[in-house]
Amino acid sequence: MNILMTHAARYPWFIITLLGIVTSIALLQLPELKIEISADGIMVNDPQALSLYDTTVETFGSENATMIYLGDEQLLTSDNLAAIQKAAGKIEAIASVSEVTSLFSMRYLRTVEGYIHTTPYFQTIPETSAGILSTARAARSNPLVERNLLSNDGSVMALNVFFDKSERKSGFDEKIANELDLALAPLKQRLQQVFHIGDPSIRTGISEQIRRDQKIILPMALLVLILTLGIMLKRFTAAMIPLLTATLSVIWILSIMAVLEIPVNIMTSIVPVILIIVGSTEDIHLISEYQSGIAKGLDAIDANHLMSRHMSTAIMLTFVTTCLGFLSITLNQIDLLQQFGLVAAVGLMLNFIITISLVPACLQLTTPQPLTEKHERAYGFYRLALRIFGHISSKPKLYISILMACILYSGYWASSIEINNNVMDYFDSTSELPLQVDLLQQKLSGIHALSVVVSGGKDAFLKLDNLKQLQKIQQYIESSRLFDKSFSFANYMAVVHSGIDGELSDTPYLPDSDDQISNYMALLGHTNARSFVSPDYSQARIIIRHSINSSNQLNQAIAAIHSFARDSIDSDLTIQVTGESYLNSQAVDYMADGQLRSLLLMLIIIFSIISLMLMDVRIGLVAVLVNLYPISMLFGLMGYLKIPLDTGTIMIAAIALGIGVDHTMHFITRYQRLLNNGLSITDSITQVIRHESLPIYSTALALAMGFATLALSTFPPVALFGLLSALVMLLALLGAFVITPLLLSCKWINSRQSGLVQVVTFKRS
Repeated sequence: MNILMTHAARYPWFIITLLGIVTSIALLQLPELKIEISADGIMVNDPQALSLYDTTVETFGSENATMIYLGDEQLLTSDNLAAIQKAAGKIEAIASVSEVTSLFSMRYLRTVEGYIHTTPYFQTIPETSAGILSTARAARSNPLVERNLLSNDGSVMALNVFFDKSERKSGFDEKIANELDLALAPLKQRLQQVFHIGDPSIRTGISEQIRRDQKIILPMALLVLILTLGIMLKRFTAAMIPLLTATLSVIWILSIMAVLEIPVNIMTSIVPVILIIVGSTEDIHLISEYQSGIAKGLDAIDANHLMSRHMSTAIMLTFVTTCLGFLSITLNQIDLLQQFGLVAAVGLMLNFIITISLVPACLQLTTPQPLTEKHERAYGFYRLALRIFGHISSKPKLYISILMACILYSGYWASSIEINNNVMDYFDSTSELPLQVDLLQQKLSGIHALSVVVSGGKDAFLKLDNLKQLQKIQQYIESSRLFDKSFSFANYMAVVHSGIDGELSDTPYLPDSDDQISNYMALLGHTNARSFVSPDYSQARIIIRHSINSSNQLNQAIAAIHSFARDSIDSDLTIQVTGESYLNSQAVDYMADGQLRSLLLMLIIIFSIISLMLMDVRIGLVAVLVNLYPISMLFGLMGYLKIPLDTGTIMIAAIALGIGVDHTMHFITRYQRLLNNGLSITDSITQVIRHESLPIYSTALALAMGFATLALSTFPPVALFGLLSALVMLLALLGAFVITPLLLSCKWINSRQSGLVQVVTFKRS
């Protein structure tokens, strides 16, 4: 690396031309970059769970519907029903739509004067208001309709739209959302409330937010970077080099994503901002060391050579640890996080290549003037850091005790952190989507769906006893008040029997015998009941509609169903729960495991790399302890403020560890070099503080300010991620200039095998 940086300084125009050519090629690929939000990306990547879900969808069809909400105080008029029927026809004609369930398609089984009628409820719209209300009343007595297709007060009707999974290609969500809007346009002029809510509309809303974020956050991140570094370094020209390397890194990684057809999603959308923020940090250290060489009277080539000789080890170590910090996120069994970790790590690798080649080239051509000692002292960083070191070194035991107390107290609060992922948290309070979801729940039932698959032997669900078992599960579901609504083959058969039996009843009732069930299915065929029972009648599905957005609460509710089934359901039957919402909720358990694995792996890597590179396990242990401090404080704060771990906050610790260790690397590598040159412990620490105070303070504040720009995001989890990351960057700064000198001054660190130094007497500088 030293040789590469030296050659870059000797042949700056060649490097700039080469990077310019690569960047021009990369720019040509950017128009192909797609923004796609996939529900599958948030699901847990568990082959067994995914196999059950796929098998269930193949057997019964999808339980997930896009719901078209139609609300009006005077909804049930002949003109309104005719307009709705016409819109339903347009929606059915959309190529991607496989089925539309509504009062215009749901069969109304009834016996009139000895004849069985099976026409849909509103296939023919009654001419009188009394006829319409009578039909609506009959529909509400059907458990497959009540609070599913029609509200109890008759003011809201729903169309449940299902899509052909094979049609879900790039651009599907925006395309289907536009087609639904077009079909519903006439109704929006007629009815008080008209909207569609489901995966396409939710993902389209997220995509729109991502586009808005990119227009605001990227320019703001660049502006904050320029201002922060310009103010800290006292020269805006010095801030342009980090800006240039970060910009090239963003262009390169986005072009690679376009070529490999990796879309921009909820998580990868923040990679450009992270590259702008993180990618600038090493540039500052390089520029500072180069300026130090110029201040000693070296020419540009020699200053570049000094810079590469002194900084190559630290730069390499920080790149490796930061890159591994992001790669460790891929240990999560969630595609969304795996993709983010991989893309961010590759982006940082590209930034490393650009930095070690472009920074020496630019410095050779621009030759910025050095910051004089007077200027450095004017900032106050050096003197402040020295005062801190002098104070803590006089009372090391006291401050180590305070440090341990803080870590233990934070650990106490960290134990109360909840693991929770709430999809509605992707939208802020001003978004219409959460309001629409609440309205849907109030009038009908929740937007989310689960499938409870009950399995027995062949023809098990042509038997009355097993239908009663389905009813038993549903009665528990209703009585638990955890879910909104359930539908099953028992409901279907009760509606069929009640309609054909011809007795007046407000509540559909099951047949009296197994033979009746078999006869009804022979008459009607399996196709009409496909959503509820398998072709061989060995499995039945209970569809549950719910409004539980909290994954933690949903996991607990499903665990209660399993517990009830074990204790109360016939042992010949087994149940399994699946569905998109369940797979998403299961992901939180894997988040916690992935977070723990990521942190442990990172700590082991940091300890191993520093111990091997510097040939001292005690220095490696110092690096681990220093970087445990901001992580423990982060988790303690999250526990105290009841901030849950979710897809946004789950990444902070691993990223912070990968980035925060940069300060430690620069501090320790310079300290070790000075110590090996014969300086005392105290003098070595003093010199490190003198040379590293400006670049470390500058990078820490630039990182904190850069992450803080994510607070402008319209995604609450991303905004929270930015604020917490900014806090961790400031805590890492505290660790660099308080905890690192404190630990390096300890006797157990100083008893080095080389015999250069034995015991250090603490003194004020």
